[in-house]
Amino acid sequence: MTGTADGTGVERVENAVLLDETAAVLRRLYGGREADVRIARVIVGIYFVGVMLDNGQTGIAYTPPEIINRGSTRLLARDTRMVKGMQVSEALDGGVSGEFAEVIRLALLNALSAPLLTSGEYLMDSSGGAGPTALFAGRRVCLVGAIVPLIRKISGLAAEIIVIDHKQDTRKLLPEVILSDPDDAASALAACDTAIFTGAAMANGTLAGLIAMVGRSAAMAVVGPSAGCVPDALFRRNVAMTGTAIINDGNRALDILAEGGGAYQLYGTCVRKLNLLNGSRLEELGIPYHAVRGGNLHDG
Repeated sequence: MTGTADGTGVERVENAVLLDETAAVLRRLYGGREADVRIARVIVGIYFVGVMLDNGQTGIAYTPPEIINRGSTRLLARDTRMVKGMQVSEALDGGVSGEFAEVIRLALLNALSAPLLTSGEYLMDSSGGAGPTALFAGRRVCLVGAIVPLIRKISGLAAEIIVIDHKQDTRKLLPEVILSDPDDAASALAACDTAIFTGAAMANGTLAGLIAMVGRSAAMAVVGPSAGCVPDALFRRNVAMTGTAIINDGNRALDILAEGGGAYQLYGTCVRKLNLLNGSRLEELGIPYHAVRGGNLHDG
């Protein structure tokens, strides 16, 4: 599939630019206060990487299996620095080394972003659920990756759901969807009305390449805990919504990851879901929405 992180390397570079832009936004919003924060704890789990700051803020990001495989073959290739205790500003500038550096950096961006998402800086969906109904109703929806709970929520709304996924178990879990081969991603995304990407695409370096495959008139959303960073860089790329989660009990979340747990163990125990809306893009697409600035919303 075009956009693999192990391909030409172009997509990985574009993804790094996206993360660099996000780091720049965070520096602006923090106004230099991030220089006083250090990394207190790091977990590289089977499913997610978790980073806790010394102020308790916590972020997570998907652990791509290909990075685990690559790391296992390069274990003795080079020394890596301890991340625990590192200043956040140094980590943002590329101070983290090793195979998991990019994913740790994404989890760090998510940790720094957590209090800003509900500060009033961004529009939050006030309708609950999967986001504005009009994102899915009567539309040809294409998902890269099988997000089972989301698919079940929108299955009665969408005219058609196409899932780009190589796992055959997906067909057993979701017999109502059209399963498409990853090699056909470009044609499926070009023809859709709404494209949905998992936050995992931010972690494995494929998101920028996938966004480039989507037609100009289609709506895009990025969803999942890995998409927990301030959304400015995504919104500049015409993403209409990010659906993510804020960690509200960092120690419990990292304990779950350390014992091999994943998203299903986190939800309902130590995370709060929320959807952030790109109002100008939704209006451009003619998609109605209901939003508030920050505040305490119910889980979606």
